[in-house]
Amino acid sequence: MAKRALIIKGGPGVGKSTLMKKVGAHYEEKGLEVDYYHCSGDPDSIDAVYVPAKGYLMADGTAPHRLDPVCPGARDGIVNLGVCLNEGVLAEQAEEIAGLNEKISHTFARAYRYLHAAEGMRQDSGAVYRRAFLPARRRNMENRLLSMVPDGEKGEEQHAFLQAITWKGVVQYPELLEAKQMVSLSIPFGMDGDALLQPLLQLARQRDVKRMCWHDPLDGSKLSHLQVGDTLFTTAAPPNSLTVEPELDQDDIRKEASRLSFNRAVYDLCLHQAVDVLAQAKQAHDRLERYYIDAMDFGRLQAITKEVLEEVP
Repeated sequence: MAKRALIIKGGPGVGKSTLMKKVGAHYEEKGLEVDYYHCSGDPDSIDAVYVPAKGYLMADGTAPHRLDPVCPGARDGIVNLGVCLNEGVLAEQAEEIAGLNEKISHTFARAYRYLHAAEGMRQDSGAVYRRAFLPARRRNMENRLLSMVPDGEKGEEQHAFLQAITWKGVVQYPELLEAKQMVSLSIPFGMDGDALLQPLLQLARQRDVKRMCWHDPLDGSKLSHLQVGDTLFTTAAPPNSLTVEPELDQDDIRKEASRLSFNRAVYDLCLHQAVDVLAQAKQAHDRLERYYIDAMDFGRLQAITKEVLEEVP
């Protein structure tokens, strides 16, 4: 939990992400670890930075995030970069700005429909593998994985995303999947890795072992990877990992071969289309940002940035 949170407000293009990157660089120069939380819509932008050693959080609180201080004044604060905007200039372009906002909203909604369709294909394949994963074989794999959950350092539970579906495609940070022991769950496309990881998470919670939960980018309620202590359980295939593979009924899978092939093809097509549409939203957002950038008082922004850097703990 953050000891101090600073929430940044302001329109698109006012310098929120740049300010957070400068704060991150400020702490890195002091030799402190900084966690950067990238924007899922635009991986080049930052939604938040967190400095664990200081318990200091700085986050974008502007729509669509809509984040507000929990204890304003007492513990948390607000930085309003909107004061750097020339509202008179923006008022003259209100109709164009409103039109772009509406276009961006409709474009994102279209992208989400494609992603929802892609997830539907994945779930349909998952139904095939659930039937092919006989209960006794499932219990055997689950017990084997449970036996690998270590006792280790006591600690908190953290949650994050390792991947995001963006206008640049699927962006991921595999270098974060590092541990002394790595266990790869070798499962086919569509098979539910979360169902295998959840019992491991429950055992880790019972033992109160430090754990990191990496969530699935299409369904944030599900896990794709789980680190417990110094052991990583992953649905990826990192080098030098121990591979654990489910024993599936191949007769069932062969009977559904055309269904599985169709689902994967449609999934890939929907994902590709979603990325294309997200790129259209990014282009519209860049045009929207231009209105705000042209209305910015950068001298005032520099003064606010200097003040923030002087006051960080």
